[in-house]
Amino acid sequence: MNRITPKDFRNAFEEVMKSERDAFRTAVGFETKSYNYFIRSNILPKIARSLGLLSWNKDYYSLEAMFYEERGTDNLGNHAPYAKWISVALEHENSGQKSHALMNKLQLFNAPLKVLITYADEGADTDTLLRRYEKIIGAADVFDDFTTLRRQLVILGTPKTVRKWRFYAYESDGFVLMLPT
Repeated sequence: MNRITPKDFRNAFEEVMKSERDAFRTAVGFETKSYNYFIRSNILPKIARSLGLLSWNKDYYSLEAMFYEERGTDNLGNHAPYAKWISVALEHENSGQKSHALMNKLQLFNAPLKVLITYADEGADTDTLLRRYEKIIGAADVFDDFTTLRRQLVILGTPKTVRKWRFYAYESDGFVLMLPT
């Protein structure tokens, strides 16, 4: 199993966003439905490829998207319409204010990495969101393995303009800003 770390994902995300800068800037101006489609059909599959994974960019057991290594097979060895396991569970929400429900949903999936992409202003808005997420994750971490085996990554963009992205990995003392490499 190819275990993707928050750092691996951040690096792939930044690489894809850099190469897609012009298309992304155009997409930011789209109406919400078109912007979400652009993220799901263009950005996420490229990130998956960069990580050596496949992308399922349609709803998958209510997840907005997920990355996987291998499709499952049925009793005859034919490919089934599901993955053997989820390598990265992903949710994307245009409104940070509504994102806590998606963070809660991510906790229901047994995946080595869970990623939430949303938007919040730096400062108090970001701090409030991260504290909310910490409470959700803390309550869901019944086996005390979310900082070792089932990692969490939050990617926050600046609302409307999305000029820069901030990456927060969940550690034993809560979310920590990942510094650029």
